Amino acid sequence: MILVLGSSRDHVFPQLTHHLRESGHPFLAIDEDAPTRYTIQREPANGNSIFRIVGEGCDGRTPVKSIFVRHAVARKLEPEYLQQMGQLQAELNFMLRVARCPILNPPANSLSNYSKAYQVALLARAGFDVPRSLVTNIPEAARSFWEECNREVVFKGVSNVTTLAQLLTPKTLPRLDHLSCSPTYFQEYIAGDDYRVHVIGDEAFVTRIVAENVDYRRTSIIESGEIQVEAGNLPPDIVDRCIAFTHSLGLAASGMDFKQQASGRLVALELNPYPQFTFYDRRSGQPITRAVVDYLIRHQATETNVFA
Repeated sequence: MILVLGSSRDHVFPQLTHHLRESGHPFLAIDEDAPTRYTIQREPANGNSIFRIVGEGCDGRTPVKSIFVRHAVARKLEPEYLQQMGQLQAELNFMLRVARCPILNPPANSLSNYSKAYQVALLARAGFDVPRSLVTNIPEAARSFWEECNREVVFKGVSNVTTLAQLLTPKTLPRLDHLSCSPTYFQEYIAGDDYRVHVIGDEAFVTRIVAENVDYRRTSIIESGEIQVEAGNLPPDIVDRCIAFTHSLGLAASGMDFKQQASGRLVALELNPYPQFTFYDRRSGQPITRAVVDYLIRHQATETNVFA
């Protein structure tokens, strides 16, 4: 049986469970947006632990042989709800650290994404071309970096919390005065087409995105505008490096973002360990969600310590 951990309010959750239902393979889904519906029971067993998930269709007796994880993000700020969701996810993450079955992806192996600057350093070490970058809360340092990059710089958050990249322009320059309260990530702006490489096990799907905005997600989520999403091509050695880099982090899947200049220069921006892959396969026609389901079906433990 496959276990899906996620949010019913997230686009990935319903699409993935739909494909699993179509596959005919047994699965159970934990909706973390309803944290009080579930309890995680832990039992000692010969020096190890057995975990039983109980509630909302789970009786704690069915062996879990592979797990998909894309944790819910809190969408309301009531303290009691935040505490309940945090408690459930903490218990699930403890379980995932010692679960004896394949996990796509283990949260403990996704921590490089919590610091964009650290992850870019890892990308550079793996042989990818990366943009010049600066993390600072000093306005003068940010202004100097802007000048050094010929006044072509984007800024965004430093952590894994989703933020949309924006251009630093004479109009937005006065906002640097607020830096002392909010360290920010500045990067050399790379103009050109966007590429997303989804790695699923040993497979990779390359998607090309052309949009009017600096961050194409702004076009698709917030503002109207033209956006083109289609199957793309990148050099085989780059694709192979994406697969190897994903595996080197202990991940089974990833979404890696690139920009390609008109000159052909291909620049790696980041790796997302929990990509929103349904947007890309819906727009491009690539079978990415199907590949995730196939991976979960093919990679199953013969013995497990998780039951739902």
